[in-house]
Parts: sequence; structure tokens; C-alpha cells
Amino acid sequence: MKKILILTGIILASLLSCNEDDYEAPYGDYSSFNWLTTENSEETDYVIPINGFIGFYDLSNNPLSNSWEIPEGTSFLNNKFTSGANGYSEFITSNGPSSSSQKQANILFTTPGIKEIVLNSTFKDSVTDGVFLDGVWKVEKKFTVDVFADINPAFKVLKGGVEILSITENDMPLAGNSASWPTVSIEAGEELTFVDLTTVGRPDTRTWTFNGGNKASTNTETAVVGYFALGTFKAGSLTVKRNNSATKPAGETVKLIPLNIQVVPSSQPFVQVGQINENASEVISFKVSGQVQTLSGQEGNFAVHVTNATAGFDKNIAVVSAKINSSDLTQIDLTLGEPIFNSDIVTVQYTAGNIVSVDTRVLESFGPVNVGMHFEGAMNVAGFTGYEQEWGGSGNQFRKANTEGYFAQHNGTSEAGPLYYWRDTSFKKEGNSSMKFETDASGIPSLARLQGSSFSSLSPVTAGSYIPAVWIYLDSGNTMSSIQYNFTTDASFVFDISTTTRGQWVRLKLPVVTLPDINSGRLDLNISNSGQADARVQKLWLDSFDLLIIETR
Repeated sequence: MKKILILTGIILASLLSCNEDDYEAPYGDYSSFNWLTTENSEETDYVIPINGFIGFYDLSNNPLSNSWEIPEGTSFLNNKFTSGANGYSEFITSNGPSSSSQKQANILFTTPGIKEIVLNSTFKDSVTDGVFLDGVWKVEKKFTVDVFADINPAFKVLKGGVEILSITENDMPLAGNSASWPTVSIEAGEELTFVDLTTVGRPDTRTWTFNGGNKASTNTETAVVGYFALGTFKAGSLTVKRNNSATKPAGETVKLIPLNIQVVPSSQPFVQVGQINENASEVISFKVSGQVQTLSGQEGNFAVHVTNATAGFDKNIAVVSAKINSSDLTQIDLTLGEPIFNSDIVTVQYTAGNIVSVDTRVLESFGPVNVGMHFEGAMNVAGFTGYEQEWGGSGNQFRKANTEGYFAQHNGTSEAGPLYYWRDTSFKKEGNSSMKFETDASGIPSLARLQGSSFSSLSPVTAGSYIPAVWIYLDSGNTMSSIQYNFTTDASFVFDISTTTRGQWVRLKLPVVTLPDINSGRLDLNISNSGQADARVQKLWLDSFDLLIIETR
């Protein structure tokens, strides 16, 4: 049997410009089977965008015959082709299904999908992978090419849950036709929902860009955009991309959103909406149902009342500054004349005055409304209880739940599982990842424990009062009732999740606890089937367990 001849990519540069008669088989008079492609790979599986080409070259030595077979959706190009205004059409010699006995086969891929290119060769002598049949040695080599269609965005737009625009892959809106685009009229403060429906071209990411809304861009699949400023705006565009990788060729398409948005004055009252919150700088902020145009001299219209029974504190604190937030015109920020503490109970009340929206509505009186106080966490070890650290390669990845700093005691040691705990970068509340807990259909085992690193090597907790808290997302089918965190030496925290809302991130908080200095032991997460032994898949995500520090007055 003769050896296979392996050539390096140094020949590659000349392949596209030479004729088959220009090439001589190297290394003497023996038989060998070999091939080379312009993808410069020894593999036989390729990815390519539609209307791209690959050059295949038969480098076999002394074959009796050779034949390239191409399927439907591909074409042979001659060896003098170049790319012109009409693509490669003038250089096509035949369309698939077809065959060619030339050593060099330049193949154009004109339709998407899996295409199989076959090289059949015969030899007088034995060659690697050859089969002796009918007096000759026959070799068949198949090259699988995954041809990606051009990305073609599709999307829809909804107002109040009702579809008002649908753009399919076959639609290509033009800016020159914008005068004839449909117009949707919305009141200031209303929202539109944009949903990416793109599948053609197998994209990875998208970017929405918007005009006139409360966000300029986003990369989420569904984008909810509020409109507050009066006027008429072209909606924007959707850019959908396919990132280049070993399994996908790069691609990108931009499609306009053919919709004119007319924002008119609201018929609704101008009011305070949502939660009022304190930030780390003790600024109190709240949202209103429209963009603020005028806010001047309103400090005296606010009454901020602060009580703290433990400290015997009960008084109004003056607002020394009331301003429109510079980055969000629907937010008002209040600065106080005295410090406040998160152990205080704080309320805000407003008496209508001269806060006016861009569509001339006057903010109505409100309150008193409780303020959500700001808490710093004691668990300030970077990335630890947020599961931010990816598995680094040492130890068993599955027992380490794909993260550093933890050991999933009851996980299996391979993909076969069970994998109760697994770091998840695709779904998180904060940072770059969360911890997913998932069972099989048999439900929760008697114990599934995620052991944390020795706490003494991280950051100790000093004696004091804290509120244990954790972000949790419960799958819609989850029927669980509890989870438990504990320091192995000092404290245990059981969170009741029986009535926690499913299908959204919720921050669970426990009543205030008093803890001693904690500078040893582990931080573990324990989930057992006690009281929750349903035989079903249970799934949830956890992020950023913390001990919220109580500020005493």
C-alpha cells in the first residue's frame, strides 16, 4: 500500500490562477490519494455563506481517473473567474447536479443547506482508504459543506399587545418610501413593543436602534420602548448578525422598521409611578408618567418624613434640591438637608405645584409614599455569591458546577449527571452569570448541596445586624417550598418560596438577624426534598446571596 501524500498550504496561493495542465504531480511514479481546498483545512466539513465558493484540488499521484460530483444548488466555475458586478454568473461552466474530471474544481454555492461534494478516483496501485473493485483501486471522499443563507430580518411591532406591523423575511423597506409607511399615533408615555422574529441565516445577535423613544438601542430579543417627547419619528432599524466561528461564517443585515410614530399629548394624568428609592448617595428618586419639561423651585412642595422608633427620631427633613435626572427625563431626584439611614422609615409626599411634562401636564399631588432604602451587602467578595467565576480547568468541572469557589457534592462527574447545580451565563439577574438548580423528572433528592469555599479565605462577617437576601427566578412549573443557605459554623437561613411569584426575578428577604463574627466555615446552599418531594422537574436560578447591612441611627 502506498502512503498518502500530505501537502502544506504553500501551494494554495497559486491554485485559483493556474490551469490543470500547469500542475505536475510531485515525488515520482507512485500512486497516492490526496486533496487540498482553499479553506486550508485537513477537515472535510466546511461552513460558507451563500454565493461563496471553495476551490477543491485533487493532489492524487498517478490516478487512472478522477471525478468531482456536485449536487443541486452548486455550480462549477472556470479557473479564470473573478468577482464582478454580476457575481460569478459569467464564469459558471455547469450547474449541479454535474461532474468534472478536472483536477481543480472551483465550486460556487448558490442555495442554502447541507451540500455534499464527492471526489471519486481510481488507481492502478493500492492507496490508503482504497477499495479494490473491478480490477482497480477506488476511493471516494465526501466533503460536507454547510451553506448559510443570507441573514434576513423579520420582526413585529405591537401597541397595547395588539400587532400593528409585521415584517417578514421577504420585505425590504426602503428609506425613500418612508412617506408611505404606516403611522401609529400614541400618547406621550405610552409604549411600543418590538419583537425580533429572525431565523433565516441562523443569526447570533441583534441590535435595535430607535428614534424618539426612551432608549436609543438594545440587543434584547423583545424591546419595550416608551415615548414621551411630542413629535413624529421614524421608528428605527434592526441589525441582525452572525458572528464568525468554526461553525458559522460571519454575516450581517440591517433592515429599517417601516413605521412612523406620532407622539401626541397624553389624555392621562401626570402622576408619580412605581417605587420611590434611596441610592447609595442618599438621593431619593422617583419616576413620573412622562418626561419633565419644567421643574423649578419645588423643594418646598415636598415633605420627607423620617421616623426611627429605636433611636426615638421622628421629624420632617428638608429637601434642599429637586431636579430632573440628567440621563432620564422621567425621573426626579431629591437631595435632603440631613442624613438618613436604612433603619429609618422614610416617606415622601408632594403637593401639586409647577412640575410640568413636555406635553404640558402638571404633576398631581401624591403620598405619603414609603421609600425603598438602600442597603450595602456584607458579602462583598467579588463574584463569589454571584457565581461569576468560570471553572478554571482544575478539578472535575461537573462536581465544581462549572464555577470556581464551589463544590456540588451530589452532582455527577460527567455530562450524564445528575447535574443539580450548574453555572449559567445565559440567564442572570446581576453580573455575568447565575447558579441554575435543576432536577430530572424524579424531583429533588434527599439532599443536593452546593458547598462554598472556606469563608475564612474570603471575607469575614463582623458581628452585627443583617437582612439575609437572595435573588431567585422560579420556573413556571416549579412547585418547591424552600431553599436554605447556611454558614457551617454559625447560622442558617431558610427562605420560604412557596408563594414566590414564578416566571420573574424576585428578591427574597428574611427578617433582621443578629450574627456574631463569622470568620471560619463554609457558605453552603442546601436543597432537600423534605416537604417538597414532588416527582417532577424542578428548576430555578439563584443570584447574589447577601447579608444586607443595617445602618443604625
